Amino acid sequence: MVSVDEQKTINELQASWIWIPNWIDSSEINTAGRIVRFRREFSLPSTAIHAQLHFSADTRYKLYVNGVRVAVGPARSSLLIWYYDTLDIAPYLRKGNNEIRFEVLRYFAGSRSAMPFERTTHPGLTVMGSVEVEAETYVVELGTLTDWRAQVDESIEFPTGLLDDGFLHISERIAPTDPNPWVVPLIYGMKTLNGDLLPWRLRPRAIPMPEESYVAVSTIRACQSIAAINAWTSCLAGTQPLSLPAGSSHTLEVQADVHSTAFLKWTFKVITKQSQIKLKVTYSEGYELEPRNYPFFRSKADRLDAEHGHLIGPYDEVTLDLPYGQTVIYEPFWFRTFRIMRLEITVGPEPVELFSLGAVQVNYPLAVKASWKEPGDEHSENIWDVSIRTMRNCMFDGYSDCPFYEQLQYSGDSRSVGLFHYLLSGDDQLMRQAITNFASSVTPEGLTQSRFPSHVPQIIAGFPLYWILQVCDHHLFFGDTPYARSFLPRIDGVLDFFNSHIDDLGLVSGLPEDVWQYVDWVTTWGATGEHPDKGVPTSGRKSNRHTYFSMLYAMVLKQAAKLVRDVGRPGHASEYEERAETIVQAIKAHCFDGKFFTDSTADIADSLAYSQHCQVFAVLCGAAAPSDRARLLTESFLEPSFSKCSYVMRFYALRAFAIAGDDVYEAFWARVWDPWRAMLANNLSTWEEDDVRQRSDCHAWGSVPVYEYCTELAGIHLTAPGAAKVLFKPRVRLSEAVDAKIALGNNNIATVSWNTQADGEKHIELLLEKAVQVTSQLPGGKEKDHGEVDRLVLKYLPS
Repeated sequence: MVSVDEQKTINELQASWIWIPNWIDSSEINTAGRIVRFRREFSLPSTAIHAQLHFSADTRYKLYVNGVRVAVGPARSSLLIWYYDTLDIAPYLRKGNNEIRFEVLRYFAGSRSAMPFERTTHPGLTVMGSVEVEAETYVVELGTLTDWRAQVDESIEFPTGLLDDGFLHISERIAPTDPNPWVVPLIYGMKTLNGDLLPWRLRPRAIPMPEESYVAVSTIRACQSIAAINAWTSCLAGTQPLSLPAGSSHTLEVQADVHSTAFLKWTFKVITKQSQIKLKVTYSEGYELEPRNYPFFRSKADRLDAEHGHLIGPYDEVTLDLPYGQTVIYEPFWFRTFRIMRLEITVGPEPVELFSLGAVQVNYPLAVKASWKEPGDEHSENIWDVSIRTMRNCMFDGYSDCPFYEQLQYSGDSRSVGLFHYLLSGDDQLMRQAITNFASSVTPEGLTQSRFPSHVPQIIAGFPLYWILQVCDHHLFFGDTPYARSFLPRIDGVLDFFNSHIDDLGLVSGLPEDVWQYVDWVTTWGATGEHPDKGVPTSGRKSNRHTYFSMLYAMVLKQAAKLVRDVGRPGHASEYEERAETIVQAIKAHCFDGKFFTDSTADIADSLAYSQHCQVFAVLCGAAAPSDRARLLTESFLEPSFSKCSYVMRFYALRAFAIAGDDVYEAFWARVWDPWRAMLANNLSTWEEDDVRQRSDCHAWGSVPVYEYCTELAGIHLTAPGAAKVLFKPRVRLSEAVDAKIALGNNNIATVSWNTQADGEKHIELLLEKAVQVTSQLPGGKEKDHGEVDRLVLKYLPS
């Protein structure tokens, strides 16, 4: 709910939307959108003391004050929730002349391109605010719309149809053109009346502004240039300009220390007369081998092996005129994702100076409170750091699946990533935004969309159920009961959709054809001519009946039953539990061959009908007998013929192993991190999306180690809403020593430590910033209640 003051701001912003006159929201040339610039010039008699600005744009903006980029936005929005930003720009203003400039990238509404960037039917910019100066009653009203000027930049194109830019459409092609004149913008003058909604339903930004940090891009891996490598290194490090002779060509491959998501800024200047520069920049996450099917199926090994690998990726191709005496800056509109870049530079008829390449990392402010030290494991601290970097690079104004290709927010992906985020930071702002956005995406069938906001709607069958788990998780960690309650009708709608697809066997089946029944990225679950969707279990394609969805539905019904009881609305709890039990019995009757659970009904099972996934979810939903859980998991994870869980599903596999028992979980621990150690050996600095397609080298669902280290190894399990109760169950048999901090909700931190004495006895300590109810359990022992405490000291001597 917005406050009275926020509503006043919204009303003024809604009345202030402007755009370029005579705009046509399409183009005859191949571009997904156009950039329109807006500027406001004014003079101040003295220093500004306060200059609060409220603003938004459709589709995306960058705000510059006196040439300094100070904001990027708005936060990812949708047709029913469009965010505006607020910023005090006084620190960037000066006595005398000032310029405020917005660069707005409008993606055309009628195009299916640029999926992550939702837009309305109307392009627009809205600004309001004022500047107050020191010791004077002098105010500049920045919302005076007739004082702004606008200009379309037709030199920049964002082509569609490129193999390696099929989702974002941020790659740029720039050629010199005569600039369009600056004109007075058109004022829309729209109002909300009689419940008629404007194109933008404005709300204040729900998350912090991004944080920024410098990225070093000065390691040269290859160089074909008449300039010396050390001269290039100095230039790229920003310590000395580099003179490039007239007519010269240069090709370099330059590397950042780690995988980066950064705004880039090139600065050029001519030395004598007017000249030109041609620049092509190819962005890559690392060196790779020849792809199997570019761009989705790749072959990658050592990401820094320039000798055997090569660079493939999207590129910007730019031609810039350089007037004599002027510094020319090229900054791609959107941030770029890369580990290595190939630079191809061709100089025009006169020499050119390259002053610098600036790279500024941008991310959601993760504000990590947690920490991890494990002296006895040579890899765990590096795994911890890479997990955090992976998450950071997949967080800008939402939880992105992979920053290199999509930057789309999926509920299935972000469910586990949100848990990792909670444990690291105790921050729920980004997840609250995600949960709320997904709730606003509900389709007529009652399902939340699988990715949102997205200009191209999509439904993945299981992802609305993962959205329900997001709500459950949030309530467990933060205990915001009114917030959780607000989603109960939509939760019931999702569950009713699946209930309406229960067949005569008691299983989920017959899902609509336009619903993607994706489960995981598995080698044998590829597309065929008859079944073009990837990631769908082979068994069950013809019958349209996949066991996984019955299992997931049953599991979520049980979690939803717990949630409605916890929030004081228990009316549906028994019904949900009864539904779950009925489905579980149907799974046992029809999807179990006497030894393993099958991907569809057991009567049609063939050699491709067995997956680790169905053994995992049989444990999670309660279909697997307690006495058989360990065998199911152990054998399916050792048998090569079973379809294998990728990184995202390893999270759920580990939950199943934990339920199956301490011995089986701890036996699995010895080999579970082999893929992560292999990625480190291949010089990844973030976790790859999966090892099946190897499309992307950065996907936050791979940061599973954060959860396992915090909850299973350090042993911090939340057992009551609002992190009010903790089960402390450290797995001290897995490590000689640990020293860790873990966020518990937004106002508590647990510190867990132990060490091993000479006689093998473990000395264990739990410290809490705020006392909570604590129950402890050591290996082989029973749970022990300690009441409300802020410190606990335990000892464990292996038998």
